[in-house]
Amino acid sequence: MQSGISVSDELHEAFRNFVSDESIFCLPVTIKSESLSPLSPVPFASPNAFYPSLSQLSSVLEPKTPLYLLIRRPENGSSSLVALTYIPSNAGVRAKTLFAATRATLARELGTEKFASTIFATDEDEVIGEEAWKERDAEKKGTAGGFRREDLMGEKERELEAVRRAEEEARSGTPSRDIGIGGTFNRANPFGGASVKMKVDDEVKQALEGLQQGGLVQLSIDVPTEAIKVAAAESGVEANSVQSHIPSSSPRYTLYHYPDSDVVIFIYTCPSGSSIKERMLYASSRMHAITMAGDQGLKISKKIEASSPDEITGERLHEEVHPPQDNGPSRGFARPRRPGR
Repeated sequence: MQSGISVSDELHEAFRNFVSDESIFCLPVTIKSESLSPLSPVPFASPNAFYPSLSQLSSVLEPKTPLYLLIRRPENGSSSLVALTYIPSNAGVRAKTLFAATRATLARELGTEKFASTIFATDEDEVIGEEAWKERDAEKKGTAGGFRREDLMGEKERELEAVRRAEEEARSGTPSRDIGIGGTFNRANPFGGASVKMKVDDEVKQALEGLQQGGLVQLSIDVPTEAIKVAAAESGVEANSVQSHIPSSSPRYTLYHYPDSDVVIFIYTCPSGSSIKERMLYASSRMHAITMAGDQGLKISKKIEASSPDEITGERLHEEVHPPQDNGPSRGFARPRRPGR
């Protein structure tokens, strides 16, 4: 997948300077005006001091803003470059998509051969935490006293890693390797297939069968019983008010039949403050919910993922149903609109 965004002349120049100036620890890169552009470089805290310099990156990281970080890592008298993509889990889905789609372009246009490794991070601790870098080193070597990265994680870290993999699997439909976190998660085995089949109440099927234009059916998962239930079923819902029907504290599947159209939109919202088990269950059952809707005669035309109801605006829903006209190849990939305020 490509975004149509390319490296700006300013970034090419900044990168040449970064490569030649070994006092520079990190070159942050963002997407601006349809191109990859450099931000102010971050110097080493002291000459060649990698770990002491990591904390300086907190000054360029923002909780909901994706960013690329080109990092110099001194090793054995020389240095190597690392291309790190930071996409916070609670960033807007459009921003996630844009930065993920442009990740390969950044490395390719600057020269893939110049980077010793590429890293994907979704949490600030994965960027500035010394332990995270040591875990990657152990994983890269394939052995650190015989341990894999998962073996070095605490229980909480292993659960969060499992959630990230389940969410990625839900987006791509590609099964991932079970990292064996135990408990009900391992029993559900979200990594053994593209989805987990859950129990479904009869009223769910009835609500989906009765979904008409302007109607909304919202599904929830009862965590103790791991069953899909109807959370809400409404008619005559205007596009501008859909977000008011979605809770901001827990995940939901919302199916909305856009007025005066044949388009049914599947909306998956998963707030960052949701519990680990909720995130796991919803991520791994997403494909099953879509398939179940199809079995009830609904043709899902559009799918939206968001971390906050604020992102589900009437304008966004309208654009999903009536995409803006493309003015030609120079238009590129539409930059994400900042949700809410």
